Amino acid sequence: MLHLKKNHLLLFFWFLLFGLSQGFIGAKYGVWHQFLFPEYMGHTGFLSFALMGFSIGGFILAFNLYTYILHGFRFPFIVTLNRPFVKFSINNFIIPAAYLLCYLIWTIDYQRTQEILPWSEILMNLLGLFSGITLFLILSSAYFITTNKSIANFGPAVEEKKKKKRSGTLVGSAIHKKKKWYHFRKSTYRWRVETYMSGFTRISLAREGAHYDKEILHQVFSQNHINASLFEIALVITFIMVGSFREYSHFVIPAAASVVLFFTMMLMVTSALFSYVRGWTLSFLVLMFVGINIWFNDIPFLNVPNHAYGLSYDDKAPYDVEYIRAANARDSLAYADFKSTLDILHHWKRKQLVNEEKPKLVVLNCSGGGLRSALWAMKSLLTADSLLNGEVLNSIVLITGSSGGVIGAAYARELHLLAMQGNDINMYDETYMDNIASDLLNPVIFSMATNDFFIRYQRFEEGGHTYTKDRGYAFERQLNMNTGNVLNKRLIDYAKPERDALIPMLVMTPTIVNDGRRLIISAQPMSYLTQNQPVDRVHSHAIPEDVEFLRMFENQQASNLRFTSALRMNATFPYVMPTVTLPSDPPIDVMDAGLRDNFGTKTTLQFLYTFRNWINSNTSGVVILQTRDIPKDNIKPNEDPTLWNQFTAPLGTVYGNFTRIQDFNTDQMVRYLSAWFANEIDVVTFQLPQKEGTRISLSWHLTEVEKQTIEQAVDEEHYLEEVERLRALLSSPRNP
Repeated sequence: MLHLKKNHLLLFFWFLLFGLSQGFIGAKYGVWHQFLFPEYMGHTGFLSFALMGFSIGGFILAFNLYTYILHGFRFPFIVTLNRPFVKFSINNFIIPAAYLLCYLIWTIDYQRTQEILPWSEILMNLLGLFSGITLFLILSSAYFITTNKSIANFGPAVEEKKKKKRSGTLVGSAIHKKKKWYHFRKSTYRWRVETYMSGFTRISLAREGAHYDKEILHQVFSQNHINASLFEIALVITFIMVGSFREYSHFVIPAAASVVLFFTMMLMVTSALFSYVRGWTLSFLVLMFVGINIWFNDIPFLNVPNHAYGLSYDDKAPYDVEYIRAANARDSLAYADFKSTLDILHHWKRKQLVNEEKPKLVVLNCSGGGLRSALWAMKSLLTADSLLNGEVLNSIVLITGSSGGVIGAAYARELHLLAMQGNDINMYDETYMDNIASDLLNPVIFSMATNDFFIRYQRFEEGGHTYTKDRGYAFERQLNMNTGNVLNKRLIDYAKPERDALIPMLVMTPTIVNDGRRLIISAQPMSYLTQNQPVDRVHSHAIPEDVEFLRMFENQQASNLRFTSALRMNATFPYVMPTVTLPSDPPIDVMDAGLRDNFGTKTTLQFLYTFRNWINSNTSGVVILQTRDIPKDNIKPNEDPTLWNQFTAPLGTVYGNFTRIQDFNTDQMVRYLSAWFANEIDVVTFQLPQKEGTRISLSWHLTEVEKQTIEQAVDEEHYLEEVERLRALLSSPRNP
């Protein structure tokens, strides 16, 4: 009843915890998988569940501390008991017990139905969970048992003080100061309590505390509050210090445990603050937030932007409409880049010619979608390439798209390059599928919980430049570890292999947050992709849209950009990953390419239009190969009408249909190709089948069941039909 009346902030955190664990919050992103089946160092078992339990134990402690500090005075009888905080926590058990019971039911069901584990493994995991909870509660209880005192520890000192002022018993003194004591009782709004749980199996009568002196009660509560706040401060500092060791895999705890850890720190900071400023806590927090918001740019340790590694931030590139318009209007540069790419196309054609037949030009478009897209793009592409004896990757001229899909395609391209350079590898080996599907979420969330939301104090040096370690750094580091460091290159390292047509060109187009423009990132100069001025009989005032990265940041060492930083910029999902700030004046931030073009269709059409004459003359047509992680043609049923649905429908409709809207635009743009393209155009789609209600989560983490579902999708009839269709297109007679 106290929580329902007074502790709405606490209840909100419990609501989040229940929702994230059960799946009615964040289900689309697979958050509940992380809670019900946590992964630690690539494995799920006793240790990962023990870490999850340890973090839950910390949250339960924070919940009890918060309640004790804010509302302990409402139950003054507890100061008459031994170990008052422990007894208070026992009587505050209902919500934590309800959560643990629900969590127990949910995780058992999940392990049985989703992971198909035997009871022996499930019981071992549950043992780990309760071992972690118990360990934390024992450690914390040991502290409070030895530090928090009852009223008996304060009696003699108070009595000695009182003898100098008056004689009589404590009861007599209380009666003597009846009016003063009455106002104290009234101001505390005591809750009437007649019984309490002295243990989990014992009910006791609550002692009457009215006869105790106000000063004694105040000292007991103050002492206990100070001990509690010191414990909280020590834990918060410890959590932050643990973040210093995030580069050691043993310290990177499961993602769900990091989320619970963050909730715990928020509660601890708030309750520790309340110990000192009491009723001014909310006002203090509001004023602090307003102050930080106003002076954010002037507080260096708070305003720490994320950087693109490899770039120099010593000087800034100008960024304004006139500069962009002037840069995009440099026809001589555009023509030079055009000629350079023509050479690449000629190299590509010489590799394709068989009996003087014209080849099909293939462009690969990969949808975004976290690890599910990364694994599906790579699995579907390499499986098709294997079935067609290596003809698919050799036929691809250009790769583009967004987020995870491009990461998977980039890894496949890298393996193809290593094989072309004579390395003894089997690029179709399942080991590489396991690599790309390995967890990326745990280090990101761990860094967020222990470092990014507090003080980012760690630095690293690369190429003579110093950068801050945050979750962006954690993402790139883990990606390199998962893929055996084969992607740990610079943008310039791909310039020659692309020019020699050993591998397809790769174009990434992250979105500029400031104004919605697109940043064109490629190892090749491609200023022709930024041209949007009216031609022929069209007369209009076009707004410059695209910005070429290599030219814009030429003086900031653009070609030295880490390739993984480019991939990350192209896959920066809001909030999960930090937006990247580039060295411009004013600074521009970039994030996920999928905000503008989830499949890279716009980039593809720009490329095809630019080289339409050469393609018409030198190829037998174009194949646009799509890897998409969600079904294309489906109708979402209307939800049951509720007040909340009615309220959120306008915004929810746009957000929920975001990908579908892009599909409509894509199909329309592809249709218009026939107006200016003379040859055949075929769209082949490798679509990952997903059933409503059992969709694979949009996340940087995949469960074992999700991995198996994706890898087995290449056995589906639709995929095999598309592969055969692609085979027919690539091997069909070509007109010389």
